Amino acid sequence: MKKNVDVSVTGIHVRAGEPAEKIITNSKGYYEFLEDGTRILEYDEEQQAGSESVHIHNTVTIAQDENSMEIVRGGDMNSKLAFGKELKYDTEYVTPYGTMRMKVNTTKFDFTKIRQEDEMKLMAEYELEMDGQVLSASMIIIEIKNSEPA
Repeated sequence: MKKNVDVSVTGIHVRAGEPAEKIITNSKGYYEFLEDGTRILEYDEEQQAGSESVHIHNTVTIAQDENSMEIVRGGDMNSKLAFGKELKYDTEYVTPYGTMRMKVNTTKFDFTKIRQEDEMKLMAEYELEMDGQVLSASMIIIEIKNSEPA
């Protein structure tokens, strides 16, 4: 059964010689705990890309063992990212400006159930690499809270 949830996503990116960039997005979404133990979160967000606003639909899949997650982003920007304990993942990041091949190297991953399936937190620390060069040290934090009355 799908539940209505409030979703807060915090992204922090640190690039050499620049101050840390922190982006916080709050959305409404849907969360579902499947019979096989997989968890699915879906939410939409709007982001600024230059002077334009872009719409992105996100699907987050949390593995049965709770040791990894996959984020599929579709819409005006497309990508598939995987995070897990010491996971290295090659991906393509498709933007309105072109496609970039990147590598995501997860350095830390944590999934916490605060109140069973009603409040959860995902956190991944990772390096984003392109052409063998580290572009940024990053972190994503996804907080999920049931928005339906108990």
